[in-house]
Formats: sequence, C-alpha cells, structure tokens
Amino acid sequence: MSSGTYFPPPISAVSIPEKLCGPRILGIPTVGDRVAQAVVRDQLEIMLEHHFLDDSYGYRVGKSAHDAIEVTKNRCWQYDWVLEFDIKGLFDNIRHDLMMKAVSKHIQLAEESQSRDYQWVILYIERWLVAPL
Repeated sequence: MSSGTYFPPPISAVSIPEKLCGPRILGIPTVGDRVAQAVVRDQLEIMLEHHFLDDSYGYRVGKSAHDAIEVTKNRCWQYDWVLEFDIKGLFDNIRHDLMMKAVSKHIQLAEESQSRDYQWVILYIERWLVAPL
C-alpha cells in the first residue's frame, strides 16, 4: 500500500429503496478495495481515535450499535419526547476539500510525531473519492 501503486477499480452501484427520500444509490467496493480500505482505516483509527467523544459509536473499535441502543434506551427514560431526522444525501454532500484538509492536518501531525511518511493514506483516500461508479 505505501508504494502508491494501488488504483481502485470502478465501484458497483446498487439502488436501495428508501421510504422517505426515494431510492438511495450505494457504492459496493470490490474485495480488493475492502482490503485496501481496511488498511487505511486501521491507520486512521490509530491517529484519530483519541479525538472522538465517548458518545460517538459509529464505526469505532470497541463500540457497537448495541452499545448505542443501550445508551439511547437509558436516556429515553429521562425525556417524554423524541426527535427523528434523516440528513438527505449526507455522504453525497460532504465537502471533500474540507474533509481532505482535516485528514491532511492529522496526517501531518502523525508524520511529525512519529517521523514516518503517511502520504499514501491521503493518496488512496483521494483516489477513492474520484473512483467511477
């Protein structure tokens, strides 16, 4: 991975019906992409885990949907109202330039503190962001 020679293939698109917002298009990565993404994810987890709040459960080591449900269940008994919302197209509308600016800053800090080169992480994230469907 650190050589920079991996190029993601086109991503398969699948339409998932949604009750409130109509169909949602999901990209399904290849097995090779899943392996490569796991390598990058593992590296980013090491760099970023300490920045997340204890109440952040999504895609975190040692945290699960069941943990989030348990916390939510306990908190529900404290209030007599519920909010439900869905951010339409959240992942489709994330500003990649701002996300990459944040990732680059954390990569730079990790490089400085560890005297290692992690530019390959940025390279692969940028390639995945522009991979064709």
